[in-house]
Amino acid sequence: MKQGATAPYLCTADNQKKYVIKRQRAGFEGCIKELLLAKLGQSFGLPIPDCQLVYIDQTLLEYNDKYKSEIGEGTAFASEFIIDLQEVNYRKLESLSLSVLRDLYVFDYWVRNADRNLTEHGGNPNLFYKQSSLDVIVLDHNLAFDNEFIEKDHQQLHACSRFWSAQIDFESQQRYQEKMTNALQCWDDLIGKIPCDWKVEISDFDGFTSQLKLILNRYTTNLFWEGLE
Repeated sequence: MKQGATAPYLCTADNQKKYVIKRQRAGFEGCIKELLLAKLGQSFGLPIPDCQLVYIDQTLLEYNDKYKSEIGEGTAFASEFIIDLQEVNYRKLESLSLSVLRDLYVFDYWVRNADRNLTEHGGNPNLFYKQSSLDVIVLDHNLAFDNEFIEKDHQQLHACSRFWSAQIDFESQQRYQEKMTNALQCWDDLIGKIPCDWKVEISDFDGFTSQLKLILNRYTTNLFWEGLE
């Protein structure tokens, strides 16, 4: 693919579907975040493409050193390829679903994703739409769970921040709490599906995933919701 610092590749799987895959260049921590948040985001209600775990065989790599260094043999994260996609711009956002944009603003706040910024001066939205239908498509979560996440920056720079009201009302808070609770019901199952060849690259895998869960569980505190006001 032409875009992406994580060296995404467009591949055809043995089920004849096309997927955008990430692996070695993206980093195994990044791949874990992609898998977890794609599934959590889908459960949350966001329009995230179907994702799978696919196996990259050595025979696909042996004649290309770039493939070996950027992909490598083993399990890869695969996001189903969606045709007709266009990255959003500042003005185009006004034509897209308001409810989806607001949900995305809350979701990225929840998972501490500072990598979806867009203002009138530009940015890196990591947000797309289908040109034929204006359906929103959400991609890229490898930089979520940011330890240096700043709430004020999220409020000012996030691609969807101007569509969020000045404060969250009780009904909306209850609805988002329910979304988060429901999404987290699959957490243990998702952790169990993380491939072994990703786990071994994380020095303290159990500690790493426990820290991610702690971040997500912040939604049970009043302090978390104050950041959305």
